[in-house]
Amino acid sequence: MKAFLARSYGGPEVMALGELPDPAPRRGEVVVAVRATSVNPVDWKVRDGAARLLTGSRFPKVYGCDLAGVVQEVGPGVTGFAAGDPVYGSTPVILGKPGAHAERVAVAARRLRPLPPGIGFEQAAALPVAALTALAGLRQCGDLAGRTVVVNGATGGVGHFALQIAKAHGATVTAVCSARNVERARSLGADLVVDYQAQDFTRGAVRHDVVFDAFGGLAFGAAARALAPRGFYVTTLGSPTLVVRALWQRVLGGPRVVFANMRARPEDYEALEALVVAGSVRPVVERVFPLERAADAFAALEGGGTVGKVVIRVG
Repeated sequence: MKAFLARSYGGPEVMALGELPDPAPRRGEVVVAVRATSVNPVDWKVRDGAARLLTGSRFPKVYGCDLAGVVQEVGPGVTGFAAGDPVYGSTPVILGKPGAHAERVAVAARRLRPLPPGIGFEQAAALPVAALTALAGLRQCGDLAGRTVVVNGATGGVGHFALQIAKAHGATVTAVCSARNVERARSLGADLVVDYQAQDFTRGAVRHDVVFDAFGGLAFGAAARALAPRGFYVTTLGSPTLVVRALWQRVLGGPRVVFANMRARPEDYEALEALVVAGSVRPVVERVFPLERAADAFAALEGGGTVGKVVIRVG
């Protein structure tokens, strides 16, 4: 089978299209014929070697957490799936597990979901990592109805989901993005849009209940200036220093620190799917590349400034 694979740790130059043996399902696994997959920051960070203690030294490696496709083969002990079923879900790219930037991938059945009605493969492949990360971060902030939420990086992969999920839960949402994406943020439901190049929302007079930093570059001190006394600072980029800060804030009181990490329990998928099927949340897929141009998909994401998700079409 064809796969976009890495021959070693390093930059974009270590990756190329290649051939790998077709996977066979082990107990509890399903082989999926991939129709679409997406690129997330974790893919190029793992490629660069940021998690090599977890990903090991065996190469070649295939990255890609998100996937959507059709069940090709069911392994021993699997129930609830059959060949031909359309599915979507995610697979970890650590601990030797193969990723989905390939024509086929063996995935633990527990990590797959039936494709929701009315959702295409490319849309579904945009959902798991980014949308579930946004959902998990906002869930920790409690009831959002009637509250004010700022999303920094509101048109990016995680940010465009955070904007829509907050809005669907009754929040008044301020989107922070570049000037060229203002109208896109409004179309996603933002009540107010701030061009970060023209205005620093953290130095305004308004205090918010939640600041969701989907971009991952907003320091706690800056966010705290824009937060209500018991507000929440949500970030997708944790660090040891920030973990200490989170613990310290619990003791001191004041704004609280929340880490937005993907959680993929059945109830999380069910909550997300309900929002998607209702039309309250829609994945934005602005750039789609064939598997043969997967290098361009990585370059688009690593270059920054992308709107929504970058998807790779397979087959």
